[in-house]
Amino acid sequence: MLEYKIKLLKDDKNLSNKHWEVVKTIWPKIMLNSKVAKKYWNKLEKYFPHYQIFLLNRNNDVIGFSNTIPFYWDKRIMRLPDNGWDWLINKGIDDYEKQLKPNCLGGLQVGISKEYQGKGYSKIIINEVLNICKTNGYRYFAIPIRPTYKYRYPLIPMKKYIKWKMETKIFDPWLRTHINCGAKIIKICKKSMTFTGSIKDWKEWSGMDIIGNEKYIIEGALKPVSMNVKKNKGVYYDENIWICYEIQ
Repeated sequence: MLEYKIKLLKDDKNLSNKHWEVVKTIWPKIMLNSKVAKKYWNKLEKYFPHYQIFLLNRNNDVIGFSNTIPFYWDKRIMRLPDNGWDWLINKGIDDYEKQLKPNCLGGLQVGISKEYQGKGYSKIIINEVLNICKTNGYRYFAIPIRPTYKYRYPLIPMKKYIKWKMETKIFDPWLRTHINCGAKIIKICKKSMTFTGSIKDWKEWSGMDIIGNEKYIIEGALKPVSMNVKKNKGVYYDENIWICYEIQ
């Protein structure tokens, strides 16, 4: 039987630092350099501490966490925008500052500490978030998810990758977990997160020499990254998948 306790950021502000210690160990270096995340994360925690969920062990170490943000949506769910993650955090904060009452919840991140991965804790977190949606009367829980294994196949188009199956099971474990929990695939968001930097930045993030104007396979990236040495700029769009839970 899995042992854990649940806390929200509003209950313990120190969980923010613990959260970032885990984040640095589970995400590739490229993912730690989102300008949008750096711009808005403090506001996310300030405005929505009751939507940041943590699973802790008996020593109060972080097993896992979920970062979510409420937002207002009055269009068809299929019309969620192509710049998924970046749009979502901006939309939730903008709605809050305009005092626009939310009717949906958005998922920004679920993370599980390495020693606890593969043990079922992610499903517990998902269920906790769904309970929050029900409590608040939200219509949808929408997430631009980053498929777990896609980085291993950067040359495979996402539209093909999400259809892969092994022995009738969806190949990607994170996508499979959500589908098994009741989510539906909405569409691919091709520019979910935008990462830009100088050639020096990309050398640091990738550990590679950037020689010419080419597309590079960089560790952790889901597809090749375009570099322009002449303009001293590299641009990468992290391609995600919009999925959605309809709250009953």
